Amino acid sequence: MLKTTAEWNQEKSLERRQQIGYQGIGTRPQHRRGATFNGDTSPMIRPFFIITSRFSYFLKLWSLKIVERAGFAIIRTLKPAPKGIRPSFLKTYPCRPHLRNRVFIPQSRKPWEQLPVYLDLHGGGHALCDAQFDDEFCATLANKLNILVISIEYSRAPRSRFPGPTNDVVAISQAIIEDGDLPIDKSRIVLGGFNAGGNLALSAAQFPELKDKICGIVCWYPVTDFALSASAKQSSRPYRNKQDLDDFKDWAPLWKWAYIPPGRDIRDPLLSVRYAKAENLPRWIYMIGAQYDMLADEARETIFDIARLDGQERKQGLDGFEKGTYRWKLVKNVRHAFANNVTNSRSKETEAIDRMRTEQMLNSVGEWLLKGPWGTSRSDS
Repeated sequence: MLKTTAEWNQEKSLERRQQIGYQGIGTRPQHRRGATFNGDTSPMIRPFFIITSRFSYFLKLWSLKIVERAGFAIIRTLKPAPKGIRPSFLKTYPCRPHLRNRVFIPQSRKPWEQLPVYLDLHGGGHALCDAQFDDEFCATLANKLNILVISIEYSRAPRSRFPGPTNDVVAISQAIIEDGDLPIDKSRIVLGGFNAGGNLALSAAQFPELKDKICGIVCWYPVTDFALSASAKQSSRPYRNKQDLDDFKDWAPLWKWAYIPPGRDIRDPLLSVRYAKAENLPRWIYMIGAQYDMLADEARETIFDIARLDGQERKQGLDGFEKGTYRWKLVKNVRHAFANNVTNSRSKETEAIDRMRTEQMLNSVGEWLLKGPWGTSRSDS
């Protein structure tokens, strides 16, 4: 009897949670001390929403999807993407034939070169956007570092809920790594992602199928803890004025309804990656947060825990630290999605700051990648 996609995803999720040692109560670290963390590590089951809430969330999310797609289409019609930021080509794989991945080959590549690989995962709350939203970032990174960048497409909520998108990333990443038609240096492969994509990078990298093939992760302002309330997250970040609010700040219940199936443990480390064990992740991790972002504190506390910082190190590392193979940077004077804010209206001053900070962070990430997970320092791993 053929299995449905949901049944297959559930089966694979159970297998992989067993493989990473996740068993529920008593298996999670107890040392977290972040401003947004209350110390509770017991399972938190995602409840069933009443039918009126489900109907309301359905209308809101699909309305937002329509507006997002229409807005992006209008922008690209009025201002077509320059040739320099378009992908070299699109590619699908038999494991996920409906998902098109965008491949960026640097202009300076020599025909015989095998290149380091950056696998990019776009943001959008697991429900919005698609891989083309990161075209400018991917093209810039590929040409700046002379590397192969592939923007992976994954299925989105609510049609595909956890662990569906994570399974997509694992399957497609494996297919890319084994693709003999691509100029890949298999010893130098990194996963990177924005927001939901950062969450998926930390989730997928825990799977045994990828753990020994991915040498590093770069997370840009990721969501790491679904157990926290929106109010707790909002209270953890500074505000410049009364109008300085997070986009969709009160939509946390909607994102949970869309992405997390009822009955799931919200603190599953494959979902709320803040609960992941360091030994189940790649050795090299660079975490990036935005100062005016309600997700910054949970990202910071996640990397603090993974790097096993003590109390004094946490105080000193609030804005940034580097300890061994782990790095954290809080980017000042920017909001969420500063590095790939395609459709939101911004003032010229804000756009200038965002572009300046993005350029600075691209330089920082490039230097870290070349000296760290892609450099000679890997020899001691």
